[in-house]
Amino acid sequence: MITATITRRVSMLAAFALIPSAFAASTTVTAEQLEMEKEGVQLIRQVEEVARDVRYNAGRLNSFTGSMQVSKWTHVHHVDQIKSLVNDGLRPALTRLEEIQPQLPDWKQQAIDRLIESAKALAADVNDAFLAKNEAGAVPPAMNAEYKRLVTKIYSHAEALVKTSDAAGTYAAARLKAHEAGIKVASE
Repeated sequence: MITATITRRVSMLAAFALIPSAFAASTTVTAEQLEMEKEGVQLIRQVEEVARDVRYNAGRLNSFTGSMQVSKWTHVHHVDQIKSLVNDGLRPALTRLEEIQPQLPDWKQQAIDRLIESAKALAADVNDAFLAKNEAGAVPPAMNAEYKRLVTKIYSHAEALVKTSDAAGTYAAARLKAHEAGIKVASE
């Protein structure tokens, strides 16, 4: 009886001794994953911020396309601003998100796919708007139906980027906050 009790206690002590090393190994992986997810949240927030700026400029262009009083230079300025935001703001953030995408949870991978899809459509429409405006020559932007259509599409793509990045960023930040508070977050 005493031997059985001692054997059981030694076994339990051995099991408890193994727990910290197993926990430390799993914490390292979790810490790396946590850092990757933090970077993902920061990048998604960057996409959201740039998308808001694009949406602002596209909204301004939308309001200008109905007026003959707005100069071509004003249109050029806003389209150029959008082009710069896409190339210098969206592209680097989305490129990095695409690089880390396979290491992120499935729901975040799907959100990144949607962001990339909207950004590609946005970039294509910005390019087409430049071309449509240039091909119109002396025709004022307010009378250029193709240009007006593309400006509306640019706004729609920017709005989709804002909504998707806002939702994904808010959800990801809440998950990280819960994890940091010690609340078990189900993996998806």
